[in-house]
Amino acid sequence: MKKRNAAIAAASAAVVIALVIFVQPVQSFAANVLSALRVQDMRAIHISLADIDQFAQGMQAVMPADQAESDQQSMESAMPGEGNASPQPVDISSARQFGAFDFLLPRSLDTETPHLQMIESQTRTVTLDTVKINGELTKIGAQPLPDSLDGSRLMVQSPATAIANYADNTLIETQMPVLSGDSGVIDSVKQSVLSLPMLSESLRSQLAAIDITSGDMYVPVIEGFGQQTMVGNSTAYLYTLTDLKALLNTLPDSLTQASGKGQNMADKVDNFDGDASALVWVNNGVLYVLIGNQAAGDLTQIANSIK
Repeated sequence: MKKRNAAIAAASAAVVIALVIFVQPVQSFAANVLSALRVQDMRAIHISLADIDQFAQGMQAVMPADQAESDQQSMESAMPGEGNASPQPVDISSARQFGAFDFLLPRSLDTETPHLQMIESQTRTVTLDTVKINGELTKIGAQPLPDSLDGSRLMVQSPATAIANYADNTLIETQMPVLSGDSGVIDSVKQSVLSLPMLSESLRSQLAAIDITSGDMYVPVIEGFGQQTMVGNSTAYLYTLTDLKALLNTLPDSLTQASGKGQNMADKVDNFDGDASALVWVNNGVLYVLIGNQAAGDLTQIANSIK
């Protein structure tokens, strides 16, 4: 079971690997912008290995790897939050007990009784300290926030999440976080992120084109890894453990270090085996992630049986 869980965890990481190519201070700052997106349709942000290499070299030039963790702590202290602690999964007896949206299960697995869990929605209020934030942004060459935004408050609502654990599969259903606040504050944060000098022009233009009012979800897709497929009428992205291993072995070491531990993610994933894959798609405003130890075709067949 431990071996299976490790393989599934590795495949799940492939889904979000593009989100962690940015070092932590930038990642935590940009998250407040991207979390404003509501999931309706899935649109790809295409990232090439050249984009990643340019970003990595640029970040390494202004922020050595041994400095990244302390800078992450500094950025977090500049955005103190008020709200509940990180929510934990709780067991539920049936899918009907989950009330945030329809918790649908795969009919092809009806012969199994899944272990059902839910994570409740949480709300957190963040207060901006522009003096501290701008100090960190200056280090990486980004446009500072206007001083007038000091003390501005943003409210981040995390979505409720439903989880179904089967013998060889895990199904996760959720929506996107919602960011509430003054539109001028949110736009200033976005412009600061877009000003990062280490962004390639291709990536910068794609990020600038994001329309937070469209109701679409923008998913990072690293060119050459994973494959596009269909689940019903929805575009889906399939990632295998092989994809993750190949990607991590391609990335610079500075981007694959586990935070604070000096461990290389590529070295850890190389110890995993199996046929673990992850399938990601959006339908009716819900984001689905199906992870399993099946071949791609079998995993897609399970996904298509979710009704």
